[in-house]
Amino acid sequence: MTDRPTRVDTVVLDIDGTLVDSNYQHTVAWSRAFRSAGHDIPSWQIHRAIGMGGDRLVAAVAGDDVEDSAGDAVRAAWEKEYDAMPDEPVPFPGAAELLADLRGRDLRVVLASSAIPRHAERSLALLGDAREHAQATTTSEDAEESKPDPELLEVAVSRVDGSSSIVVGDSVWDVEAAHRLGIPAVALLSGGFGEDELRAAGADWVLEDVADLRQRLDQVLAPRDD
Repeated sequence: MTDRPTRVDTVVLDIDGTLVDSNYQHTVAWSRAFRSAGHDIPSWQIHRAIGMGGDRLVAAVAGDDVEDSAGDAVRAAWEKEYDAMPDEPVPFPGAAELLADLRGRDLRVVLASSAIPRHAERSLALLGDAREHAQATTTSEDAEESKPDPELLEVAVSRVDGSSSIVVGDSVWDVEAAHRLGIPAVALLSGGFGEDELRAAGADWVLEDVADLRQRLDQVLAPRDD
């Protein structure tokens, strides 16, 4: 854990696994999608790739041959499988309150999802009025390269003209993208990744969940200069 708070004007938040409890639903959806294409991939391997862009995930867990022969079919099946469980993902306790807290500190808030637009909108809808505290949002269509490439984070920061930012995410891919961009990262354990691997990826802070982050905001974020 870093020894001192980070002075920022912009907070970039991942959504799935960070604000919305959906990583395990995505894991199940991908598992079923692979199986429908004739590939039995262990769920634990899929889970470890959640947070990576869907354009990368098939090759990452099943190899380039499966990507070449069935990648698009697997992604299409994953979309349908995830769409079939609309009531299962829910916001983490404290997610809406965290967004209000950040805006109350006069910070620029970006909800930086790398999900496809339809899934991103679904997650945003779960946050209800809380998303009004965000000044910008992103989806997979806003970057040519997906995480762990930092392009999406660059887009997120540029949309609010941020000069000093911090990223809040839940996967090693979020942390690695932030690290590549030279932005401090808060990693939450709510996505199912371990503390050691999040720190190895470059996390400056590792906290339990958004509720824990709310309690520690004064430790993580320094007051802004007047």
